[in-house]
Amino acid sequence: MKRLALALAAFALPSAVSAQTLRCIQQDQAAALVTFALPSLVQGLAQRCGPELRSNSYLMANAGALADRYRPDAAAAWPAARTAIAGIFTQFLGQEMPPEMNSDLVRQLAEPLLGNLLAKRISTTDCVAADSAISAAAVLPGRNVGRLAIVAIMLADRKDKGIAGVLHICRPEIRP
Repeated sequence: MKRLALALAAFALPSAVSAQTLRCIQQDQAAALVTFALPSLVQGLAQRCGPELRSNSYLMANAGALADRYRPDAAAAWPAARTAIAGIFTQFLGQEMPPEMNSDLVRQLAEPLLGNLLAKRISTTDCVAADSAISAAAVLPGRNVGRLAIVAIMLADRKDKGIAGVLHICRPEIRP
C-alpha cells in the first residue's frame, strides 16, 4: 500500500522533476482515472471552493448527491483506472504493480487520494467557472464527464503539463 501511495503521490511532483521520465497516458485510461475519481473530486472541490461560492451554488447545494450519482460509473471505471495506476506505478517506481494491489482496499484508498489531488489542482479563482461547468455537466453520466474532462484538459493544455502538472495525455495522431 505504501507503494501505491508513492505512485499516486507522484502526481504531486513538480513537472520539471518527472517530465523527463514520463510517457503519456492513453486518453481512455485518463478518462477512466477522472471518472474513477469523480465522487471524491466533486466533494473535494466543494470543500475547496466553499469559501468562494454562495451556499446556493450548484456545487455547494448538490455535491453529495452528485458524488453519490457518480459512484456506479466510478466503480465501473475501476478496471481501466487500475490499469492506468499500474502504468503510473511502473513509471515512477520502476517495477510492476503487485497483483495483490488490485484489492478493494486499494480502490478505496486510491479514489479519495486521486480525487482530492485533482481538486487541489483547481485554483480557487476558478471556483465559479468550475461550479458552472459542473452544473452544465451534471445531467451527464460520470463516464461522459470523465471523457469531457480529458478533452477540456487537452484543449486547455497548451504547455503540455497534463493532468495535475505531471500526467501527460497522449495526443491523437493527425492523419494526412
